[in-house]
Order: sequence, then structure tokens, then C-alpha cells
Amino acid sequence: MWSASNKLSLKLPLSLALAGSVALVVACDGGKSNQQQAQALPVDVFEVVKMPVPVVSHLTGRANSTRKAEVRPQVSGVILKRSFVEGSSVKQGEQLYQIDPAVYEAQVDSARANLNSAKASMHTNQLKCQRYASLLEKKAVSKQDYDDAEAAYLQSKAAVEAAEASLKNANINLAYTKVYAPISGRIARSSVTEGALVSAQQATALTTITQLDPMYVDLGQSVEDNLQLREAIAQGTLQLRPDGKASVDVFLPDGKKYPYEGTIEFSEVTVDETTGMVNVRAIVPNPDGVLLPGMFMRADIIEGVRPDALVVSQNGVIREARGDISVYIVEQGKAKKVSLKLGPNYESYYVVEEGLKEGDQVIVSNIQKIRTGVPVMVVPPQAEQSQGAAPDGNSQQAPSASGAGE
Repeated sequence: MWSASNKLSLKLPLSLALAGSVALVVACDGGKSNQQQAQALPVDVFEVVKMPVPVVSHLTGRANSTRKAEVRPQVSGVILKRSFVEGSSVKQGEQLYQIDPAVYEAQVDSARANLNSAKASMHTNQLKCQRYASLLEKKAVSKQDYDDAEAAYLQSKAAVEAAEASLKNANINLAYTKVYAPISGRIARSSVTEGALVSAQQATALTTITQLDPMYVDLGQSVEDNLQLREAIAQGTLQLRPDGKASVDVFLPDGKKYPYEGTIEFSEVTVDETTGMVNVRAIVPNPDGVLLPGMFMRADIIEGVRPDALVVSQNGVIREARGDISVYIVEQGKAKKVSLKLGPNYESYYVVEEGLKEGDQVIVSNIQKIRTGVPVMVVPPQAEQSQGAAPDGNSQQAPSASGAGE
């Protein structure tokens, strides 16, 4: 027969065995959980945010002068003197040429003599008309004689006016013998020299003056971009400057930024059929004369600001060979690939048009190792800062919104 001590001895090993089995199961489950955590790929993320983003159009074009005047003679004659240095700057009203004035001075003298003669005749006819008027009241002359005297006076008065006009015209022609600069600017070479015979309104210009300050920069913008800009302004998603104009940053042919900022003057209302572009004209200061007509330019037009643009870090964007654009986001501890439609870039960000929402965590590190469904572990910014702490114990600021990797 079994004793109580024998029964107790059987129960003890059995309980120990059950306890060991439970411990073994717990240890296996814990090891599996730790193994899954160890397999999760650590990644840095950028949290999609909204921020004001300036809208910039990158355009190309050429510089043009704001004013250009071709100098031509308005009277015929021989050039006596040229009063400017070719290629120099001239002021408006400065004399450029002197045409021989002798013939026109004689015409002025002749016109003045004709005017004096006409005035003398008018004076005689005026006195006669006045005498006939008093005699008519006394019925000493006929009404016909008075009418003839009055008509003679009026004719002589008209002759005086014609003589005055002739004298004025002669003085104008005499003044035209001095050719002045119609505008201020840089003067080109002269097409004539002293002794050359020129004629009024000839086809060949004597010289050309070009105003270089300020300068126009004519740029070409695609119809699509122009329509998007107008739509954004109409919908209120684009805010212009307080003066309603857009600023322009100009770049020289060697790539250097021009030190003076310009503004948009106007945009054409028609489309160039040959290029399919809309001409946009900017006006740029040119006090140093660096910009020259015909110079190829590149310009960035700051057209306004999108106040609540959704942005993503450029480090997380994937561009595939087929042209598809996508990012990986963190969703329930796993990576998920999302297709995007991007807008313009701003600094180290892209504007997101479609595909993401505010607060999405976009993976910006270890992208080459990630596929959809892969477990990921977000590296907290605090841990990252502690890893990069300075020797004095102060932590370094992370460059991205939610982690490093930008």
C-alpha cells in the first residue's frame, strides 16, 4: 500500500514539471516578441506639415532696352559738326549735330520782311475802313464802297497771319539745323561725318540712342503655368505682395545673381503661336550698365505665397525610371508605399499636391532596404539627440521635423 509520503513525492515532481512547462512557453513567446523587435528596421521620419511656400517660376528670356530712339534730320543740309563721342552717354536735349544754317537763316529774314510788308498793308486798309465807316454814317459814301474797304482790310489781316505762320515755320526749320538727343542713354556710332549731305526724313538714321536704365527682361512662360497661376490667384490659394506685383530675381549668363531685384511690369494677353509661350515682361534697375540689350537672362519670378502648402522632405521622395513618384510612410508599424503628385520645390522640400495628408510620417532613411509591409521602428528624435550630444552634455538639434536623414 502506498503511504501518504509516497503520494506527496509523486505530486511534487508533477507540479515542478508543469511549472517548468509554463516557464518554457513564456520564455518562447518572449523570445519571439524580442526577435520581431530586433528584425524591425530603424528609420528616421519626416512628419508632413503645412507651411507658407513662395511660388517661384524659373523662366528664361532676353534683356531689352526700355527706350530706343533713332536720330534723323528734319531738314536738309550739310553736316558742319558732330558734338558727341561715339559709345558715350548723352543727356536728353544735348546737341549732337550742327547742320549748315545759312539757307534757313535767310528764309527767316525773308519771312520776317514779308510779315512787315503785310502789316503795313493791313494798317493802311484798316485806316481806310475806319474812314469809310464814319463817312457812311453821314451818307457821304455808298454802302458798296464801305464793303470794299472792309474786305480789303480783312484780306490784309489774313495776309499778316499767313506771314506770321511763314516766319514761325522758318524759325522751326532754323532750329532743326541743331540736332538734339531726344532721350538720355548710350549713343551708338555715327553713320555720317562732317561734310556729309543729309536730307529731311531720310531712311538712314544719323545715330541711335538706347536707354539702359532701367531695362526690360522679356521672359517666356508656358500657357499651362500661366493658367495655373491665374487659377491659384482666383481661388485665393496664392497671395501676392501688398503692392499686387511679383518680384523677380535675375541671373546673368555666367550664372551669377544680379544684385538688383526687378518687378513684373505686365503679361501679354496673347500667346505666341510659334513657341506656345506667354510673354512676361519684367523691369529691372541697371544703374551700372551691366545689362545690355539682347543679353540672354534667367529669372526667378516670385509670384506670391501659398500660405498652407503641404510639404515633404526631398530626402524621402523616390523617382522611378518610368516617371512615377512615391514615398514610404509608416502605417501600424510597417512601411507602406504611396504614390504622389508633387508641385514646385522650395529649399529642401517638395510641395505635395496629392497623395499625403498632414501628420503622415514619411521615411527618409534606409529607403533602399524598405519594401511595402516591412516592419519598421521609428527612431525618436530624443534618442537621436542624445546620441549626437555634444561633449558638454547639450544635445544637438535634429535637422528634420521628426528625425534626421534630411
